[in-house]
Amino acid sequence: MPIFWLASYPKSGNTWLRTVLTNYLHGAGEPASINALIGAAVASLRSMFDECIGLPSSDMTPEEILRHRPLLHEALAEAMPPPAFVKVHEACVHAPSGTALFPKTATAGVIYLVRNPLDVAVSYAHHEQRPIDRIVKFMNDSAAGAEKASRGISTWLPIPLLTWSGHVSSWLDQGELPVHVTRYEDLLANPRAAFGAIVRFAGLDWDAARLAQAIDHAAFPRLRAQEEESGFDEKQPTAPSFFRAGVAGSWRTALCPRQVRAVVDAHGPVMDRFGYLRDAEMFLAGEGAAAACAPRSRPSRP
Repeated sequence: MPIFWLASYPKSGNTWLRTVLTNYLHGAGEPASINALIGAAVASLRSMFDECIGLPSSDMTPEEILRHRPLLHEALAEAMPPPAFVKVHEACVHAPSGTALFPKTATAGVIYLVRNPLDVAVSYAHHEQRPIDRIVKFMNDSAAGAEKASRGISTWLPIPLLTWSGHVSSWLDQGELPVHVTRYEDLLANPRAAFGAIVRFAGLDWDAARLAQAIDHAAFPRLRAQEEESGFDEKQPTAPSFFRAGVAGSWRTALCPRQVRAVVDAHGPVMDRFGYLRDAEMFLAGEGAAAACAPRSRPSRP
């Protein structure tokens, strides 16, 4: 069965989406375990790639890995039972051979989550335990990529991210794959409508009562309580927690005007496309204009 790719730039609500979908499909009276969520990022696992391709990725360059990634995605589509959901943070790029990284033959659809990049910067800095200035610079880097290890061979394949704007545009402006785009802020403001549209796009049997229960089971206080009790396998070892706040607009008190300006200058057109630019410009013209930025800290080593 073709796959529904759960695509997003990091820290845009992908795990929350997976939690709701898991609880919706299980339909149980108790919340599903956060360590047994559907839609794991199996397409980014080095071990999965090595088994599928039959060659050790550790002996391959990033370009060679990217060239063979479409084969992995097609193999996953053949092997996974329906409904097949896979989380991906990769941008929708092409392999060096010109083949689409996410082949049409392996794709049922794309559920793309977009979040205000100003809030992404705050959440990403918390997740990586890095200075916000460093995260903003990373989000503005067209050559940016993500890996889960800084020493030795990562358990994850190199993940091409592009800039935040480049990532969003790579998925939404391509014409080959059907895409349902949802703002993270809309999931917060009207979860039944926003998650309901996702359930329908994915072709799942519709049940309003089941969806309401799934949303309740995936409430952030419940997720935090589960993480405190049993831990969360997907949390970065250095981060104090994975499920932090689950709110929109925290950038107003976490970012200084210089940081907001750096994001706006790099991503203004795409921010405007999703209704994020006006608030940022009002902040810079008003309450943020008189605020002072802390001195730049010396870059820390990876």
